[in-house]
Amino acid sequence: MKKQTSLFMVMLLAATVLYSCKNTNSPQAVTEKFLNSFVQMDYETARSLSTRNTWELLDIWASFAKEIPESVKKEKAEHFKVKITGNKKESDSTVIVSYTTEPKILPFNKLRLLRQRDIEGRERWKVDISTLDLIGGEELYIEEEQKAVDVERIPADTIRDKED
Repeated sequence: MKKQTSLFMVMLLAATVLYSCKNTNSPQAVTEKFLNSFVQMDYETARSLSTRNTWELLDIWASFAKEIPESVKKEKAEHFKVKITGNKKESDSTVIVSYTTEPKILPFNKLRLLRQRDIEGRERWKVDISTLDLIGGEELYIEEEQKAVDVERIPADTIRDKED
């Protein structure tokens, strides 16, 4: 009985150590935490996970969120799911993380993360979304379904016969 108890304690200690060693500062973990904070309308946490470029956008979203009832915020957060679908290294300090969310909360499915040093000198990944990227149609943020739009154009000097 004593062996079983000590074995159980060792297993519990090992599980605790493994759980605490999980990297919470990976680009994927930061993306997931940022999106969860965003959907919960916890803009302070989202702000701590993002660059100054992103703060302006978060401030705009926060001003709109003030008018949303708490019950709606809570329901949205309860049913929210994030799935990281991939990441692509752009440089030593930049990574693009692809994701899907259910329900969809943002008009894009990729986030750029930058590696920055915090006040204590530790390296941290930060989400970087600028309003210029969104307004300017930065290809990073435009989904494939929105890129391919077939439009039939008829030259202005073409005359069409009308059927009566």
